[in-house]
Amino acid sequence: MGLASLADRTVVAVKGIYYLPEESDPAVSPEAVELIFKESGSLDLTSGTDWTLRIEEGTWPELPQWCWPPDAWAYRDIPALHAENLGKIVAVQKQVNEHGDLVQAEFQFEGGSRIAAASGESLTVTFTSASR
Repeated sequence: MGLASLADRTVVAVKGIYYLPEESDPAVSPEAVELIFKESGSLDLTSGTDWTLRIEEGTWPELPQWCWPPDAWAYRDIPALHAENLGKIVAVQKQVNEHGDLVQAEFQFEGGSRIAAASGESLTVTFTSASR
């Protein structure tokens, strides 16, 4: 699923995919973020082992195959996005590194809210509300 094809899709939920053995640390970030679409399907965003941003078709409500063993992983709400109704994606901007590898994607929503996912040693997710 290419980034350009996401325009006009409606996001109804955002879930974090967490590795449970690390979850006791309150500063832990999700290993991946899954955008769940009203129209059907979902999209996973995660950091690759080479620190690039991996974007792949999601498997909601099933965990991705790379979540092994499955009992050690879980979907959780992301506190900053828990009650947020994002709505329709109106634009997607990507950022690449000096090698041309994708390292960040920012999703802009109707009404002005934004979600950015950036790769690195761990995935960083930032949310900007339209009301800010």
